[in-house]
Amino acid sequence: MATLISKFEMPKIQKAVTAAEMLAIENQWFDSGAITLDQLMDRVGATIADWVIDYLVKHADDSEVLALVGKGNNGGDAIVAATYLVRAGFDAKLALLMTRESDDPLLEEFASAGGKAFPIAGSRAKSDLANLCNKSNLILDGVFGFNISRPIEEPISSYFQIVRNSAKTVVAIDLPSGANPNTGEFDPNGLPADVCLPVGLHKIGPAVRFGDPRFGNEMSVLDVNIPDDLTRSQKREINNLDLAKTLLPDRDAVSHKGDFGRALLICGSNTYVGAASLATQACLRSGVGLVALATPTSVYHALAGNIPEATYVPLEEDHNGVIPGLGFQQIRERILIADSVLFGVGFSLSSGARNLISQLTSHQEIWEGRTAIIDADGLTIVSEIPDWWKVFDGNLIITPHPGEMSRLLGIPVSEVEADRRSAVETAAEKFNCIAVLKGATTLIAAPDGRLRINMMPNHGLARGGSGDVLAGLVAGLSAKSDPFDAASLGVYLHSLTGKVTRERFTPYAMTASDLIAHIPDAFRALAS
Repeated sequence: MATLISKFEMPKIQKAVTAAEMLAIENQWFDSGAITLDQLMDRVGATIADWVIDYLVKHADDSEVLALVGKGNNGGDAIVAATYLVRAGFDAKLALLMTRESDDPLLEEFASAGGKAFPIAGSRAKSDLANLCNKSNLILDGVFGFNISRPIEEPISSYFQIVRNSAKTVVAIDLPSGANPNTGEFDPNGLPADVCLPVGLHKIGPAVRFGDPRFGNEMSVLDVNIPDDLTRSQKREINNLDLAKTLLPDRDAVSHKGDFGRALLICGSNTYVGAASLATQACLRSGVGLVALATPTSVYHALAGNIPEATYVPLEEDHNGVIPGLGFQQIRERILIADSVLFGVGFSLSSGARNLISQLTSHQEIWEGRTAIIDADGLTIVSEIPDWWKVFDGNLIITPHPGEMSRLLGIPVSEVEADRRSAVETAAEKFNCIAVLKGATTLIAAPDGRLRINMMPNHGLARGGSGDVLAGLVAGLSAKSDPFDAASLGVYLHSLTGKVTRERFTPYAMTASDLIAHIPDAFRALAS
C-alpha cells in the first residue's frame, strides 16, 4: 500500500458525468495500462483518508471514525481509507453492513494494520451498529456508491435509520447511498450525508441537486489524477470561480463605450416599476457600454431621475399601464442598433403585453446578429405562441424558474423538478437556445449538449426581484459575449453577489436592491 498522497487539489475546470460515463472513463483508463483497479482503489482510499484527517484536525477533539461498508468497490474504498487512517494513528473501525468475501485482501490488510471490523448481522445487529455510531465522531458511507440499481430494503433501511438517529456527521464516498447518480432522486430509505466526496469527477445527479439537505453543505471533488485526455470531451462542467474567471470579457485600455456593446431592455409596467428598475441597474453594472430602457411613459417618469446612466425610450401605454402591441413600431428601430435585447421583465400578462410579444416573435429580420433574452412574464406569454422560438435562429437566452419551465415544455412542475437536468437540456434543444433553469443549483444548457452547473445555493435569493437582477446582468454581458458564456458568467456573478450580500445583511434581511450595490464586489473577486 502506498503512503498517503499529498493534500487533494481541486481541478481547475471541474466536469460532471453520469454513472455510465464514469464507468467508461475508468475502463478506458484501465485499458490504457496506466493504472489497475487495485491501484485506483488504493489511490481513492488514500485520498479519502487524507480528507478525513484534515477534517478531524479542524473539527473534532477525538478521532474515532466508523466506515459503513458494502460489498462493492464503494465498500472497498471505505476499507482502504480506514486502513490508511489506522496506520496514521486514528481510531477507525469497520461496520460490515453486507457480507464480503471471507478472503477479501482489503479486509486482511485492514486487520494486519490493527483495525477492527464488526459484522452487522444476527439478533444484535441493530444494537451493535447503534453502539458503534455513538462512539464515533465521523461516519463514512461506503455502502452503495453509484452502482445501486434497486430500492433500499431491509435490513439496510433499518441500519440507515440507526445511523440517521445517531446525528453523527456522515461523509459520503462519491455520493450518498440511495442517491441516483444521474438525476439526484433520493431513495426514502437512503442515508443523507453532511458532506459528499465525489471521486475524480462530480456525479451529475448530486451536483444538480446540491442545496438539497440530503446532499449536505459541502461537495468536494477528490482529485485522483484522472488523465485530462479521458475527460476533455465531457460537455458538462461546474460553473465555479475558476471557470467564471475564464469567461470574464477582456477590456482594451483604448476602447470606447460602443466597443462594450449596446443593451436594450424592454421592461416594466405601471404595476412592476421595480422590476424594470432592478434589471436596468444590474445591466448597467455588467460592464456593457450603453443601456437603453424602453418602458411605459409612467415608468419612465418614475425612474429617469433615479437611473441617470441609462437612456430611455418612453412608450405609449394602454389603460393597464402596459406597452400595447402598437409599441412595437416605436421599439423596432432601437432593436436594430442593439447587440442584446431583454424583454418580458415586469410586462404583466395583459392583452397589451401579449400583443407586443406576438409582434416581437413575428419578425425574424430584427433578431439577426443580436441576442434576445426572455424572462418572467415574457416566458409565460411565449409558451402560448406556436413555434415562438424560430424567429431567433439560435440567438436566444431564456431564464425560467421551474414553473415557467413547466409551461414552456408543457409538463408538470413535479416532472421538471424530478429531473432538472433533463428539463433544461430538453428546453435548450427544443427551442434552439441557451436555457437557464433557476433554482438553488442553477443549470445553464446549450443546444449542442453543453451544460454548466452553478452549485451556489442561497435561500437569501428566494425573494422577489432577484430574477430581475439576473436578467439584467445576462442582458448586459450578452451584448459582447457568446450567449452560453454570458449566461454562465451572469449566473455565477449573481450567485457570488448573493453570497456577499447574504454575509452582510443575512438571508433574512437582504433584498434584491442590496444585490445591485454588491455586483462590483463579485467582479472584483473575478478580476483579482
